Amino acid sequence: MVHPNQSPRWWLLLARGVLYLAIGVFLLVSANGYSEQLGHIVGALVVLAGISQLVFSLTNHAPESTNLWGILHGVADLGFGVAIYINSNEAIRGFVDMLGFWGMMYAFLQAVQAMYAAIAARGASGVHLSTMIVHFVNVLVAGGLCYVLLFSQASSNGSLGLAGLFPAVLGALIIVLTQQMKTQADNSQHSHRMS
Repeated sequence: MVHPNQSPRWWLLLARGVLYLAIGVFLLVSANGYSEQLGHIVGALVVLAGISQLVFSLTNHAPESTNLWGILHGVADLGFGVAIYINSNEAIRGFVDMLGFWGMMYAFLQAVQAMYAAIAARGASGVHLSTMIVHFVNVLVAGGLCYVLLFSQASSNGSLGLAGLFPAVLGALIIVLTQQMKTQADNSQHSHRMS
């Protein structure tokens, strides 16, 4: 049983960011070739990222926290990771399409989450401008991944190099956002103790 005042396990979100960075590195290293092994590695990394997000969201019991968006991100990563792993024996086009749909789902969830964060911030000081900016950049990067993989002709030639940049940038943004959230939570706890 998790104690309600237990601090969140921030390392799980940092692990998710590092896993996204690893996905980007694997795609960049394999820029000119695709193999079933690459698909298995990427699928497994996405599954691990989903698990770390789910465990964080399900164990985070901070009173001002809503875990719905984290749970949805975790479920999406878990589902797409399994699908990428299972379909990794298909041609590169199927792998690229699966990555593109994963990017589209990530962008959608991030956009809706950012919208609700902005609405919540209108009447309170709980969400900082820098956090909203990181959410916005997350949406742009995930949307860019989706566009490059699903609509760009460049992705048809088998080059995964450009696609690898997007998960790497998303991983870095997740790490930045986690640090911001941790700092805000620490400041909130400090102000509650002072009152």
